[in-house]
Amino acid sequence: GLKMKCIMLATMAAAALLLNIEAFSLTHPMRGTRKLTQRFVSAPPNTNTGRPAGLSELEGYTAGAVIALTDVAVGVADNTLISKLSWDILPNQRWAIVGTNGCGKSTLLKAITGTATELIMDGTVKVKKGVRLGYLEQTAVSGAQTSVKDEVMSRMTEYQDALAELELAEAECTEGTDCELDRMDKAYAKFDEVGGYTVDARVSSVLGGLGFQTSDYDQPCDSFSGGWQMRIGLARLLLSEPELLILDEPTNHLDASARRWLGTYVGAYEGTVVLVSHDTEMLRAACNSIAEVRGGEVQLYKTMGYEKFLIERDERAQRALAEYAAMERERAAMQDFVDRMGAKASKATQAQDRIKKIQKLDEKMKLPSFVEAEGGKVHLSLADPPPCGQWPVALSSASFGYASVPMDGLLVPATDPSMCVIKEADLKIEKGKRYLIRGPNGAGKSTLLKALTGALPLAEGSRVEDDRLNLGFFAQDLAQELPQDTPAVKYVTDAVRRFDPTASDTVARTVMGSLGLRGEKATRPIGTLSGGEKARVAMATFCLTPHNVLLLDEPTNHLDQEAIRSLLDALSRYKGAVLVVSHDRPFCEAVQCTHVAYVAGGKIAVEERSLCDADWSETDQGHRQTLAPAPEEGSPEAEALRAKAVMVAEASRVAETEAAAAEEKARQEDLKAMTSSVRVVYQPEPEKEKKAVFEGAVPDFMKASVDVSKEKVHYSAEKVAADMAKLAKADAEQKLAKQKSKPLNKKAAKKLYEEFEGIEELVESLEMEATRLEQAVLDSKTIKPRPSFKELTDLATRANGARREADQKMERWMELEDLVETQRAAEAAAS
Repeated sequence: GLKMKCIMLATMAAAALLLNIEAFSLTHPMRGTRKLTQRFVSAPPNTNTGRPAGLSELEGYTAGAVIALTDVAVGVADNTLISKLSWDILPNQRWAIVGTNGCGKSTLLKAITGTATELIMDGTVKVKKGVRLGYLEQTAVSGAQTSVKDEVMSRMTEYQDALAELELAEAECTEGTDCELDRMDKAYAKFDEVGGYTVDARVSSVLGGLGFQTSDYDQPCDSFSGGWQMRIGLARLLLSEPELLILDEPTNHLDASARRWLGTYVGAYEGTVVLVSHDTEMLRAACNSIAEVRGGEVQLYKTMGYEKFLIERDERAQRALAEYAAMERERAAMQDFVDRMGAKASKATQAQDRIKKIQKLDEKMKLPSFVEAEGGKVHLSLADPPPCGQWPVALSSASFGYASVPMDGLLVPATDPSMCVIKEADLKIEKGKRYLIRGPNGAGKSTLLKALTGALPLAEGSRVEDDRLNLGFFAQDLAQELPQDTPAVKYVTDAVRRFDPTASDTVARTVMGSLGLRGEKATRPIGTLSGGEKARVAMATFCLTPHNVLLLDEPTNHLDQEAIRSLLDALSRYKGAVLVVSHDRPFCEAVQCTHVAYVAGGKIAVEERSLCDADWSETDQGHRQTLAPAPEEGSPEAEALRAKAVMVAEASRVAETEAAAAEEKARQEDLKAMTSSVRVVYQPEPEKEKKAVFEGAVPDFMKASVDVSKEKVHYSAEKVAADMAKLAKADAEQKLAKQKSKPLNKKAAKKLYEEFEGIEELVESLEMEATRLEQAVLDSKTIKPRPSFKELTDLATRANGARREADQKMERWMELEDLVETQRAAEAAAS
């Protein structure tokens, strides 16, 4: 009996075990297999986690903020860039830091991320303890020898940890015990929680958005150019999904399509974002709060998109200027009293009282730094091009490219024409012309520029240059290739002396100062300058070195809008040949090219025309390697390309026609403006924003106290006489028309005369009301108790409104005078 019981118990235990295993397989059909780990292969671990070494020093209590700054000052050496900054960055906020080159944006990022804590000169910076921070610097490059996919997945630590735990749980689940099954449950749940089942889709989405093709995923990182390695570093950072994402100029090296994708991605990011960028489209799409660095201080615009920020910034400036103008007028009134009454004994006490008030007012009369600072105007002028032949440089049946990348990361020129990115290219650069190079990413645009310089040997074909060729090349990474330990002014002086041995550092300092590199900035080591300032150092050598051909490869990278405007202004006056490779559409359109060269499929097609909308096709998103070979003549693909060429040519013709019509319309408007006034006041383009701020800042009657610089253009005496003759002729024709016009009927005439008789009194009353309100604005600064700023603003608004209404009625009065004169002349003629 005992033996039978043992056999029965053993049978029951085996059945229970079998049932447990079957239940495990039914409930978790993937468990007990290796299919999961075969589909999700872990990338080699990256020892560089991306977490700045100094971040732990900044971790501490932040009262719920991700980053808390209190009275912080940051700077380089003894130069304070930003001071008195108190700022709490809260979870899930998306902040953009904007400002001109060299104002301290990147320095602030390095300080608050712990990358360079020595830049913190005063105050306290606290970062939430344990926060997962991801930081992309301007010069971050991923040059690993691992594949692209492995590299971008290397910092997905949560996924890697969950996958490792799942693999271990699978390996150790041998008996199907409750403990093993529970561990498997937890491993699967964690794997699902970190998005393990969608990891391939996420990787493909990010890499595809940044312009990579599926065939690029298994390529080694160091086979890509510096710009593409920047994209790999950006993809790796985005896929690590940090709680705090910090990006410094992430759109550099990105084309328009990738920029739009990144803006949308960051705009929907589930975490906290701090972004530095000069790309306004990126700012519009990605951020919901703005921090502007100006005049050494940071103005915060919370919960405001970029458009609302622009409006609020102007309104803040208007309020500050209105208060300043009111104080200015108050001071002038008191000073006038002192000047007139100070010498009289009976008024001496009142005069002394006003002198004290003037002294106190002088202490307060200072515009806020964010209004006072103009952002450092940049003035750029290129050296006159030296003489050369009609065709300074040309390529004939040229094939060129790079064959491979050895272990040291240096690019090797291709010697086999079949391995070249560009094959049998013909390109002749004509003296004084402007060429825009378009085409997909990786098609060979930058490679073409290097072949034109002669720095890249040709695999076949020939490069011919004029004996007097002096070629200047501004590469997109040139600023990063400068000697980092050399003082900026020494580098510029040495570079210029290679062409002009007599050049002095005074000349270099003058040009650098015109580019905003003034004072001690000129003597700093280049490595301590911001990305934009480094670009200006490189640009300074361009200004001082005479070239008859300029090659510009993504010149707007790292430059703020002021520097870009200055570069365009200099190019508009430059008489040499210019070749531009750029994804910046407004910049390309402003260059006003004479030729468009399209690079694709290993070929170069050049057309003598301006840009058109078809040149910015969404299909030009491109990839790293060459496109498909050119189709055979007569094939459907060739016919499709021919049709596209016809469409592009037609679009260009339409664009030229519309441009000509717009130019003619503008000419007619200019002529009309000249005949309506003897003197025309012209407002230069860079001053528009400043003019708008000043003119909208204060009530109309106070604008005389605000000095706005204008450029006045006077016409010759002959021109004035001609204009006056036209006006006299028009006046005579108008009088004749009045005499020939028919009179109004009695009812309409009566209504006209009644309105005319009453409008003079109405205008007088409105003028008195406007004057009263304007005087009330002036008096409000001296009365006690002093009105609040809101009350003062409301009063100024009412004064402006009353003045506007009075002006409108005055215009109506003048109109009625003409109508009455016409009516009386018509009645007299009819009688």
